[in-house]
Amino acid sequence: MIKSFADLMTEAKARGPKKVAVAVAQDEVVLEALDMARKEKIATPLLFGDKQAIEEAAAKAKVDISKWDVTDIRDMAECSKAAVAAVKSGKADFLMKGLVATSTFLKAVLDKEVGLRTGRLLSHVAVMEMPGYHKAFFLTDGGMCVKPDLAAKMDIVGNAVDVAHKMGIERPKVALLAAVEVVNLEMPETVDAAELSKMADRGQLKGCVVDGPLALDLAVSAEAAQHKRVKSPVAGDADILVMPEIAAGNILAKGLIYMGGAKAAGLIAGAARPVVMLSRSDSKEQKLNSIALGVVSC
Repeated sequence: MIKSFADLMTEAKARGPKKVAVAVAQDEVVLEALDMARKEKIATPLLFGDKQAIEEAAAKAKVDISKWDVTDIRDMAECSKAAVAAVKSGKADFLMKGLVATSTFLKAVLDKEVGLRTGRLLSHVAVMEMPGYHKAFFLTDGGMCVKPDLAAKMDIVGNAVDVAHKMGIERPKVALLAAVEVVNLEMPETVDAAELSKMADRGQLKGCVVDGPLALDLAVSAEAAQHKRVKSPVAGDADILVMPEIAAGNILAKGLIYMGGAKAAGLIAGAARPVVMLSRSDSKEQKLNSIALGVVSC
């Protein structure tokens, strides 16, 4: 079972190198991360984008791409479609977003002809590691689904569970987060959490242990659960934190990274192949971690 990013890198080395198609690759930090991944022998980059711009970005980043596979396409939409097509055809194992608008990139991922549709909702899954918790954990969804309904939350849980299984967690513990741990009809997320928990009890959410609604302190602290006299198979040992909506997930993830010193990685799950989609502000270390996550999730 992968419990840290060190474990993740070790597993990525064992499974790699995998080929990663990068859409609109003219980004210095992306190229730095790809070079690190290549040197670690976890990934082989296939670059798609404006060749001249890619070469200029590589020069600024001091990355030698002279032997890398580069497909020269200037139009960002066509470039994204070509990168996606490379993954769909098997030329590449997974996909990575470069210097392109998220809407343009996702339109290519969902394209009816060359896209990576599966019929399942796409959702963002972040992996976090921080000093205050005893293992790496997953946070979802802070990047894709704005206000998911019950059906969407079923897919969000399923996507995160699939990623957890790829990381060797056989029955991940899923905490459905809310402000309180009781059902309150004025808080729809508590009702959704209770329904999802019952669905899991009856086998409708497979391969995991689910409980909710749970406040964050209960999900990550056994002492808090004991103090509040809440008995839960998930409390204090959650593997997956499911957010009620995107703002809570985005704020918590960025708070943990920028104020709590958390290490992070992330990808889009629910597509036919892993899709690494990052913020432009993410560090090269975060991008490298995400590439490793993509490798392990193949």
